[in-house]
Amino acid sequence: MNVKHLVLLAVFCLSLVSCSEKIDYEFTEKYIIQSAADWAEAIALGDTTTISRIMANDFVGVSSRGEIYDKKTMLEQSLDSPNRFKTEVFDVTVRFYEKAAVAQGYETWTKLSDSTSTKSIWTDTWIFRNGKWQIVAAQDHRYQK
Repeated sequence: MNVKHLVLLAVFCLSLVSCSEKIDYEFTEKYIIQSAADWAEAIALGDTTTISRIMANDFVGVSSRGEIYDKKTMLEQSLDSPNRFKTEVFDVTVRFYEKAAVAQGYETWTKLSDSTSTKSIWTDTWIFRNGKWQIVAAQDHRYQK
């Protein structure tokens, strides 16, 4: 076999592997739900490592105040808020669309200084690429009942 044939064979084998990649949706749903809680806690603690793992580099979000932000902004802002909030994420649902997922849920942010809190409803869009699930878009809205 010459080099040309070996290259063609390698490309063919790689295409079979990438096309047959199976996603374990049950595991991924648990991962996304846990990551939603991890993300909120990471923001509250100023944990940029966790935020970097969860957010894609091309992430774009809309805050509950209607402000657009990106991953860089989120990382910078999280460094300003360590240990000022307690968070709770709950009632998360996840829907899959092949290599995309939409997660929706609620969260409560409570200030440690005076115990005032706000509740938000949110939607996160997740994409599976480069072998990992990450958030590419998010939108938060203050929840009032």
